Amino acid sequence: MNKEKRSIVFILIDGARFDFVTKNRSYLDLFSNSNWFNRVYTTSPYTIASMHAMFTGLYPKNNGVNGYLRPEKLKPNVKTIAEILHMQNYFTVCNIPSPVVMSSRGFDVYETHDEYLFNNANDHSDCIKRHAKKMKESSNYFLYLHYSHIHTSLSNSVLKVHDDFSPEYFESIEKNRERHSADVFKSADYLERIISELKRENLLENSDVWIASDHGVSVGDVVGERAYGVFLFDYTLHTFLVKYGESKGITDENFRCTIDTMPLILQDANADMNEKIDGMVSRKRKTKRLFREIEDWEEIYLETGGVGGPFPSPETHNIFGILTENRKLIHNRTLDKFDEYEYSLSGDILLPKTDENLKKKLLEYEKEH
Repeated sequence: MNKEKRSIVFILIDGARFDFVTKNRSYLDLFSNSNWFNRVYTTSPYTIASMHAMFTGLYPKNNGVNGYLRPEKLKPNVKTIAEILHMQNYFTVCNIPSPVVMSSRGFDVYETHDEYLFNNANDHSDCIKRHAKKMKESSNYFLYLHYSHIHTSLSNSVLKVHDDFSPEYFESIEKNRERHSADVFKSADYLERIISELKRENLLENSDVWIASDHGVSVGDVVGERAYGVFLFDYTLHTFLVKYGESKGITDENFRCTIDTMPLILQDANADMNEKIDGMVSRKRKTKRLFREIEDWEEIYLETGGVGGPFPSPETHNIFGILTENRKLIHNRTLDKFDEYEYSLSGDILLPKTDENLKKKLLEYEKEH
């Protein structure tokens, strides 16, 4: 027997760092009874590639959006979550800061806003009110709201003021951390307001509410990287994912990638998923070694190309990586240089040697790029 499909609210908190969110008292209180997915890593640490990967379940090289300047290159045969749900009679709505963030394909209502004039809490509340009647009348709905304030703050305070090597920026890490902390705190107030609005409009019945970040950001951690992850270090890769709840929450420590978000959301909503994708509900696998069965995880592949920084490549990605549960191998194709790291929330530790097996897998991934 087919289970009843559930409606989906997806709220993206652009650029919120995992280590800041999980130390924020407002987030912890608001989502104390929710499901936290604590080991989610983005495949690309900047919004354009990350969102298209998240909403297609495909790595950037496979969905076509594999560069800052390639948002319009989404392959015509690739289906986004909005298209998949639209084909299942979902009423689909989004309000996002720019068309480059996500394709309009599959959306019944496709709204963009000027992030420099936009009040996220007020205007997204208005968006919910405008479309609440239609969402409630529909058999199911998909609502995607993109919170842009953290990016706006970063743009105004950093991107428009400093370059990737400005000493005054990289020598002010505490000030930078305070700014990001304040921005994350403000996003928690926004989330509380939006969830209250969804309740007021009676939109939470038979609905799943997901909150996520697309990537982390630098706060001056390493010279050469003022914001987005040109080095693929952990603080720009580690994202957060929460499924809102009001009973008893769980903590999920399974190793995941942002491309796994779509199949996870669709499974929980009892929606059909017939597309062939890279993402998976679980990365856990079992292999036999010397007559023993070993349990480990499918690797995650990484790719990026900076607009600035020491190795700019905005047209197409030039930095690639492969991530295991505790190791990471990075290939800088511009220099043809490989570096392997042990990584954790406390930082990335460069190792003296590289794993030849990981190198072989990474080069195979890069082959068709």
